[in-house]
Amino acid sequence: MHPHEHNPLGLPPQLPLARYRFDILLEDPLILPEYAGSTLRGVFGHALRRAACMTRQPECHGCMLHDSCPYPRLFAAHGGNGLNRSQQHTPPQAYIIEAPDDGRRHYRPGEHYRFEMVLTGHARHQLPLIAHSFKQAFARGITAARSRGGLAQIAVETPAGWQGIFSGSHIQPHPDTLTLPQHYPDSATLHIRTPLRLQHQGSVLGIHRVRADILLRQLMRRVSSIATLYWQHPIRADFGRLAQAARQVDSRPQLQWHDWTRYSNRQQQAMTLGGLTGHWHLAQLPPAFAQLLYLGQWLHIGKETTFGLGRYHLQNS
Repeated sequence: MHPHEHNPLGLPPQLPLARYRFDILLEDPLILPEYAGSTLRGVFGHALRRAACMTRQPECHGCMLHDSCPYPRLFAAHGGNGLNRSQQHTPPQAYIIEAPDDGRRHYRPGEHYRFEMVLTGHARHQLPLIAHSFKQAFARGITAARSRGGLAQIAVETPAGWQGIFSGSHIQPHPDTLTLPQHYPDSATLHIRTPLRLQHQGSVLGIHRVRADILLRQLMRRVSSIATLYWQHPIRADFGRLAQAARQVDSRPQLQWHDWTRYSNRQQQAMTLGGLTGHWHLAQLPPAFAQLLYLGQWLHIGKETTFGLGRYHLQNS
């Protein structure tokens, strides 16, 4: 492992980025789809709107409180002027919901159901509202079966492990930043945990079309957009030069295609979404991409990241 310069993107040593774990003690049987990230996002959106909306209008558009309401700002934020045109249409959100990726679908009363959520920027300060929304959603019951549960614990991820921060219905003060490491290796293996959907020229790439430079360029755009919108610290880098450097990375993918189905309430139909899973070894990494890949462990890559797709962890090699 050859350490690189410690901060090639010129980021602050601590970033406003944290991962939380919600622990629900189930009162009823719970049956979930294969990957419940989309389900949890729907639960979150409905409960957050119920908790935050003061006017009870059927639509947010045209509401006189729209600009001050936490619901649209948190759940479906609009792009800022610092983004390019395509990113303004589909800007990254300040949250990512991470359901368990162990394939388990059935839970019994008395068992614990745990899921995680990454919050960045201003969204971290809305943790009490987010927790209240999930608490109310599970109290009412989720899924068509109206499975109920109680919020037993919230924990924050720290370098020393998970730290419980929920006591007596109050969230305790806790660390909510990510400290960047001093060095990054020039090679790493991505262990892709949830389907990775890389889109290029309007289509999602399969095993035979995916390339490391596409992965790295999309990661660069995603992190840059999040830095601009939520960190008040835009990345200062020569993106053209980095895009060229991405083509020189040594890429050894061991990937397979994984399909899964989600139900879209908006479109009122089941949708099959597929993506890449497996391992992807990258070597001869420029320092900037080594740092971006480190951040991607929290921010994910590709399409549908808000409900947890494109999640991976790195193994240095």
